[in-house]
Amino acid sequence: MISTVIVEDDFRVAEIHCAYLSNIPGFKIVGMAHTAAKAFDLILETKPNLVLLDLYLPDEHGLSLFARLQQLPRDSKPDVFIITAARDAVSVREALQLGAAQYIMKPFNQKQLAERLMTYRSARERLSESEEISQEELDRLSAQIRGPRIPRYSQEFPRNPTTASIMKLIELRKSSVSANEVSDELGLSRATAQRYLSQMVENGQLELALQYGTTGRPIHLFRVAGK
Repeated sequence: MISTVIVEDDFRVAEIHCAYLSNIPGFKIVGMAHTAAKAFDLILETKPNLVLLDLYLPDEHGLSLFARLQQLPRDSKPDVFIITAARDAVSVREALQLGAAQYIMKPFNQKQLAERLMTYRSARERLSESEEISQEELDRLSAQIRGPRIPRYSQEFPRNPTTASIMKLIELRKSSVSANEVSDELGLSRATAQRYLSQMVENGQLELALQYGTTGRPIHLFRVAGK
């Protein structure tokens, strides 16, 4: 069994991940944590094979926690699936540099997560069964564990009229804006505003900042890159 810890600040989402895994043979959930501090202690205690890790945690960024996990002894160091809404290139690049087995962007459905987990399970089983691995087999298993490449956004995107309107709004405000503000000002749906803002971060036009309140999930704020 692949022992698994779920690290997710949203209690409801954590329960959904738990329900997903309960339907996949070969995985056993050994704990859930909603903060980085709790997650680190739980991982030290349970020594899981796999961690499903969100990046937006209330007390520490998930990538910072991931970096600390990489310093653990070999027998305590878990594989990590990043599961997050973060689409910016910096987060993706750092996660891959740290050795993330998967980088899965929210939202996704049960089938998509199940496919990634079963592929990971298959690759682990193949590695545990073999005393020697050829380069060809290693390349295949590495690609299998990593999964499909994250597609590049179209280079036409920056010239889209909606992105121009968003950029103008932020520049006129001379401050960071949220997806809700963009939605209200430009008459877009919340989901559409979030999609454009995330892609503008990916393209380097905007920067993402997190504003933490006393309770709940952090607010995502967007500002012009480099300002």
